[in-house]
Amino acid sequence: MRRIRGAVVGMAALGVVLLAGCGGNSNESTAEGVSGPAQRQDGGSGASAGDSGKVAEGESSNGAPKAQAQPSVTRAIIKTGSLTVEADDVNGQRQKAITVVTALRGQVASEDTGSNADGKITQANLVLKVPTASYETAIQRLSDLGKRVQIHQESADVTEQVVDVESRINSQRASLDRMRTLLAKANTIGEIVSVETELTRREADLESLLAKQKNLSLQTELATLTLTLTEKGKAPVAEDPDRGFLVGLKGGWNAFVATFSALATALGAVLPFLVLIALIGVPLWRNRHRLRRQPALPQTPDGGQ
Repeated sequence: MRRIRGAVVGMAALGVVLLAGCGGNSNESTAEGVSGPAQRQDGGSGASAGDSGKVAEGESSNGAPKAQAQPSVTRAIIKTGSLTVEADDVNGQRQKAITVVTALRGQVASEDTGSNADGKITQANLVLKVPTASYETAIQRLSDLGKRVQIHQESADVTEQVVDVESRINSQRASLDRMRTLLAKANTIGEIVSVETELTRREADLESLLAKQKNLSLQTELATLTLTLTEKGKAPVAEDPDRGFLVGLKGGWNAFVATFSALATALGAVLPFLVLIALIGVPLWRNRHRLRRQPALPQTPDGGQ
């Protein structure tokens, strides 16, 4: 009995020792598992502190990817307008208008003036080119030359056209570089001729695109303003259509002349064919009886005539 109790006590003591050993290993492994990442985090924080709190490029302060900024696009606007101003001295105000435009770094594209019987300028039409940025200023200063009677303004956004032309120009230039490379590597005459032909065609396309780009640039950089200067009380007005018997008679005569001209044109086109038909048809018509009454020749018994 004592032996059995001794064996039970020994087994119990062995179990306690084993459990204690397992608990110690698990605690050590847990401590190691926790201390490892902690040390790495400390090291990472130290590195970030050494970088003076700088955030990696392409990331925000919270570590999320930073969105790339969209490129800004400058709007391309074509501005046009017309302005009518009444003035006492049309010629004097015309000179002032030219001075105003010149001060704004603009220019006079065209000019048309009208005078009375005494040679005094009573009306002036000026087509002005002014920088788009100074367009509103030009309208304001030109309106101060007299009494503004009429004004009309328009604007067109051609940003998409400008961007499209620029992109096509870049693509065309890259294409020309590739064709020049192929031309340098060509060996036979046929290859050289073929590449040179394609190269010439693409160079012409590039020149056309460059001309279009220049035209768009001029239209967007310089606004067009048409200025009309007139004497007071003589502003151009729309005229009513003429009415009455004489107007109707004039319209009928014009219609008659137009109809006669059309008929004469048609007759001139048909006349050569009529002459040809007459030359062939008249002799046939005159000899129609002879052709009908011509007797048949007698035949011989052997079948001959």
